[in-house]
Amino acid sequence: MLIGCVKERETGNFKNLLVITQNPTQYEKVELALYEKEPKIESEGNPYDYHYFKVIGEFKAPSGAITTIPAFWYQHYEISLNRAYTLPPIGYHGVASTNPDEPQGMQMVQAVGSPHYRFRIKPGESGEWTYTLTVYRNDVMQETINGSFQIAPSTENYRGVIQVDPTNNRNFSYKNGDTFIPIGQNVAWYTSSTRQAVDYDVWFKKMNENNMNIARIWLADWGFALHSGVSYNNFASRYGALARLDYVIDRAEEYDIKVILALNHHGQFSTITNPIWEKNPWNEDNGGPCKTPLTFFRDQQVKEIYKSQLLYLLARYSYTDEILAWELFNEIGWVDNYAQSSLLIKTWHNEMANFIKENDPYHHMVTTSDKGKISINYSLQSLDFSCPHSYDYGQKNVNGNVPEEIDSVYNLYQKPVLYAELGINYLNGALNYQADPTGISVKQGLWSGMMGGGAGGAMNWWWDSYIHPYNLYQVFKGAGIYAQMLNMNGPGYEQLFDVDEIEINNPFINLMGYRFPDRIYGYLFDKTWAHYNYQNIIDKNNINISIPFTDGEYRLTVYDTDSGEVIKSEDLVVSNQVA
Repeated sequence: MLIGCVKERETGNFKNLLVITQNPTQYEKVELALYEKEPKIESEGNPYDYHYFKVIGEFKAPSGAITTIPAFWYQHYEISLNRAYTLPPIGYHGVASTNPDEPQGMQMVQAVGSPHYRFRIKPGESGEWTYTLTVYRNDVMQETINGSFQIAPSTENYRGVIQVDPTNNRNFSYKNGDTFIPIGQNVAWYTSSTRQAVDYDVWFKKMNENNMNIARIWLADWGFALHSGVSYNNFASRYGALARLDYVIDRAEEYDIKVILALNHHGQFSTITNPIWEKNPWNEDNGGPCKTPLTFFRDQQVKEIYKSQLLYLLARYSYTDEILAWELFNEIGWVDNYAQSSLLIKTWHNEMANFIKENDPYHHMVTTSDKGKISINYSLQSLDFSCPHSYDYGQKNVNGNVPEEIDSVYNLYQKPVLYAELGINYLNGALNYQADPTGISVKQGLWSGMMGGGAGGAMNWWWDSYIHPYNLYQVFKGAGIYAQMLNMNGPGYEQLFDVDEIEINNPFINLMGYRFPDRIYGYLFDKTWAHYNYQNIIDKNNINISIPFTDGEYRLTVYDTDSGEVIKSEDLVVSNQVA
C-alpha cells in the first residue's frame, strides 16, 4: 500500500517509491516497490545484471545510521495449493510423501502484475526514515530519488542477527549476547513433484513441535537455484523457483527455523560426482561463459557475473534474521580437478566471502563445506565457521568419536565447528532405517555435537526417506529443549573432557559438557552405547560423579535426554571445591 499522498515525480524514469507493507514496524520486514514510468529496463537489457542496471538504496534511520542495500528485479506472484489435483507425486531427487493426513495437491505459482524493482529491509528503529535511491545504468549514475516513510515502534524483545560468540569463539550468539545452539537437520530441497514447497510446511511444523531450530537448504538445480534452465545470469525463467524460496523463508520465520542457505552444490560443476555440468547454463555448450567447471573459479569476468547473483540474493533475502549463514558451496571438494586447483578455489572463496561481507547490510555469517572433515578453505578469516561432513559412523561410536573430531577441526582453524552432515550411511534413507530404526545415531550426533565442543548438534541427511516417513522427529526433542538452557556466553569456557580431576564410579560411563566459573552443563553417557549394539546394553545405576567446582550454593537440575523433561531439581552445596 502507499503510505500518504505524494505528488508523482515529474522527472526521471521512475515513479515514487511505494511502501507496500501495511503498518511497517520496527524489527519486521518492510517491502518497498519502485516502478518505471515506461517499462524499458527489461526490454533493453538484463535487469539481473547489476553492471547493466542497478538501484542502490541508502535508508537513514532517525539516529542517522544508514542501511545500504541494492534493489532486486521482482515479479510479483500468487502462490496456492490446488487440493483438487489428486495424481500422486513423483519424488524429486528423494522420496515424496503421499500421507493423506498431510496437505496434498499441486502447488501453483501465478505471476501477477508487471516486473519492477523491490527493496526489502528490516528497520532497527522506529520513527521517520529517509532514503536516497541512486540509479545507475552501465555503472553510470542516472538519477537520484529521495523521500521518507514512517516506521511504527515494536514491543518485541529483539535479539538481532546471529554471529560467532566473541567470548569463546566456539559457539554462536545473537547480537544481544543470548546463546544460539543449532539443533536440526538438512532439508535441502522439496521432494514432492506436486505440493513442492508445501513440503516445508509439513517438515518445519514437525521440526518446531520437537524444538528443532535449524535447517540446511540448497539452491539445488532441481529446486531453488537461480542459474538453472535457460540462463546463467538472467533469472526471468526462475521466478517460480524464487517465489517458492520466498515461501520457504516465510515458513522458516513462522516456525522459528534458522537457515543455512547453500548457494551452489558440487554436482553443478562436476562431470564425475553427482554430475550435472552437462546441463549447467554456465557451460559454454549451453551458451554460458565457462569452457570447463574451473573457469567458474578462475575467470575474472565470470566471477563478476556471479557477483551479480550474490547481490541479487543479498538484496532479496538479507533482511531476514532466519538466515544463519550463506554457504558458498556444498562439498566443494567434489568439483572437477579440485585437488590440483584447491588454492585457486580457496582464492575464489575468499573473494566471494569478502564480497558478501562488504554488501550484506545485516552481516550474516559466511561458510562453505567440503567432502570431509577438513578443508583448506576453513583457514580463511572470511569464513566464520567450519562445516564438517562425515558418513563413516556405520560401525563407529558417535559419542566416543565426534567430540575428538570436533576438537581436531577446531584446533586446525580456531573457529566454531558445526557438523552440517553426519550419518551412518551415505547411500539412502532406507539403509539408515534398517541399521538404526529408532534414530540412536541421530540422537547421539545431536548431543555429542552440542556437548562435545561443537557449535551445535550434528545435522543428519535423509530427511525425506528416514526422519519424515518414520516420524523420528521426537529424537530431536530432548536436545532441542536442553539447547535452550545453555548459556555459553562469557569467560571461563572449559570442556569437561579437559578436567582431569573428574571422578566417575563406573568405567563404562563418561561425561561431556562444559564448566564455567558459575555453572556446569553435563551429558552423562554409556561409552558402549551405539546404534549397532543397543540391544545388548545393560542398565547402569547408582552412578556417582565428582567435579571440581567453586564453593557455593547451586541448583542441580537433571533432564531426560529423550523428552527434555526435568527428572529432578534440588539444591546443591559445593564445599572443598568438589560438586
